[in-house]
Amino acid sequence: MVHYQIMIKGGWKSIAFLAATAGVLGWEVFASWDNDPTSSPWTDLIVTYIPGEVTAAILGGLIAWLPIHFGLRYWNKNRRHQNDNEDRL
Repeated sequence: MVHYQIMIKGGWKSIAFLAATAGVLGWEVFASWDNDPTSSPWTDLIVTYIPGEVTAAILGGLIAWLPIHFGLRYWNKNRRHQNDNEDRL
């Protein structure tokens, strides 16, 4: 059986970053489902104030960067795990 341990490096900074991310995502979902016309999801704000070309360039960069970023993180994690197991032998 595999056991996973949750460890947060960076202490309060990591917790604050994760809480801010969850807050932004939660607000986006709430504002998109809310029937109040004064609630503005980030998507509407971006479409209103940022040109489509800029948004497309940013989204294209994110689409290219995220798989590489996560792939390298998982590869490094698995490599460290494999090295730890080899050290125990």
